[in-house]
Amino acid sequence: MIRLVRAEVFKLRTVWSTWLMLGITALLVIFVTGLTASVSPDRRAVTSFPARGSAAWLDIVFSGMTVAVYLAIVLGAVMITGEHRHKTITPTFLAEPRRGRTVAAKLVVALGGGLVVAVVAGFVALGVGLVLVGVGVAPLGAVLTEYRHVWPGVAAACVLYGAYGVGLGALLKNQVVTIVVALVAIAIVEPIIGLVAPAAARWLPGSAAQALESLAANARSHAAFGGSGGVHLVVWWVGALLLVGYGVVLAALGSLTTLRADVT
Repeated sequence: MIRLVRAEVFKLRTVWSTWLMLGITALLVIFVTGLTASVSPDRRAVTSFPARGSAAWLDIVFSGMTVAVYLAIVLGAVMITGEHRHKTITPTFLAEPRRGRTVAAKLVVALGGGLVVAVVAGFVALGVGLVLVGVGVAPLGAVLTEYRHVWPGVAAACVLYGAYGVGLGALLKNQVVTIVVALVAIAIVEPIIGLVAPAAARWLPGSAAQALESLAANARSHAAFGGSGGVHLVVWWVGALLLVGYGVVLAALGSLTTLRADVT
């Protein structure tokens, strides 16, 4: 198993798509956090938007790091679907015919990959926060405090979303289909379910990730992540278990069905 994990780590750091996604993560976090920080409260339609420089405002700025979870799930999906797309899955399974072990190794490495995505997002967001300190918008103490409220939850969500992406990719196998299904489900389908059946929506992956994202945050951060709006989120540790469960179950189904099919 250690040999398989090492092989997956080597694959992950030598393919260009990994570095591309990390670069996209950095750019998206810069864009979202920078855009949020640049908008003045009096120019927004929402009159309750916090005053610039306040703790609640910093929570909202740093919540821009949550875009990283989308890249984490894509990274996890590409880890397995990329092999099918580029036809490298055949030698992979020849080296280890027990396909379940290969998927398990990818799940383990995806956890670390999600953490790397979160670290990149956190580093960039902290840089934006220090810029705000430098231009006199917010004090350093407030920036560091609110950053500590937001980043741990985002990191936990990224870690588990990486494994979720591997599980979904193991089941669907096609790279484009997997990425589209994952992103559409999170960005479109789950919000609709949240409006129609909020009691059921709290158990979906997106809501589980939101619960994780607010695990170390106060009530202001919880609201910034969308914890209101009719969906009462589960506690953070239940959200973690849900994402682990989704990833493991999907990976198991993929191992029992799709991955047993002919890969040539």
